[in-house]
Amino acid sequence: MFRKFCKSERRVGHWILGVLFLLSPAVLPGLPAPGEIEVHVIDVGQGSAVVLRTDSHTVLVDAGRNQTAAVYLQSIGVSHIDLAVASHAHADHIGGFPAVFGALSVGEIWYNGQTHTTRTFERFIDTLIASPVVYHEPRRGDTRMFGDLAVSSLHPRGSAQDYSGNLHDQNIIIRADFGAFAILLPGDAEQYAEYEVLGAGVPLGATALVLGHHGSRTSSSERFLRAVQPEVVFYQAGTDNRYGHPHREIIRRVQRLTGAPIYGSDTHGTIILHATARGLWSVTTTTAR
Repeated sequence: MFRKFCKSERRVGHWILGVLFLLSPAVLPGLPAPGEIEVHVIDVGQGSAVVLRTDSHTVLVDAGRNQTAAVYLQSIGVSHIDLAVASHAHADHIGGFPAVFGALSVGEIWYNGQTHTTRTFERFIDTLIASPVVYHEPRRGDTRMFGDLAVSSLHPRGSAQDYSGNLHDQNIIIRADFGAFAILLPGDAEQYAEYEVLGAGVPLGATALVLGHHGSRTSSSERFLRAVQPEVVFYQAGTDNRYGHPHREIIRRVQRLTGAPIYGSDTHGTIILHATARGLWSVTTTTAR
């Protein structure tokens, strides 16, 4: 749909450094060392924005609803994003992209091509049209390499520009691999998309998982969680949000099936996962609540 407007273009052993530190935003970490990666699960309220950062590259998956993600990226010294991923067209995932594009340079953006009727979506598309960014509608298996960081699309199978169903059905699911460390970022993918990915036989076992759809009961099926078997789990949800995210049965399901520690932006603020290519990890938070 947008090609005429834009450029075309594991699980590891159980030795875990799972330590929780409480930091103020004034002492946020600097650039990761070579052989290390940071995953910043940004507190954007009821929305989603996740940053993958190595010593030489930055990837942004979703941008929340407003300027919060852009401000945060600048606060940690990011001036360029190598790859941005807009998982689907809902405002709490794409609303912050105009601010990001206004404050930072972006090399490439992935979007599934599905149209929407909101003014937020129109502003998102207008931003892409006005930008020199390379636009791409990923197919399952598409991968970009950023040094030792591999970022892959697991879903959908291809462009969703002709799909008129639920926006969550064709939500882009991202897998990022950095040596023995891996993280899954499902966006708002629900069980329909989870079953599609399970049926495709793509690798799902990962060190870390961000719960789909803010921890909603529409996502994180038992089959999906058993396939991923994460060592640490995150969710993004606004404090006292009207949807009740995360839903209690999903938190209980994660605890029962994985035993993994769970961190949420509604209680921990912005969360930073520090990991090495050997698969060792630790977690820090910027807000004690």
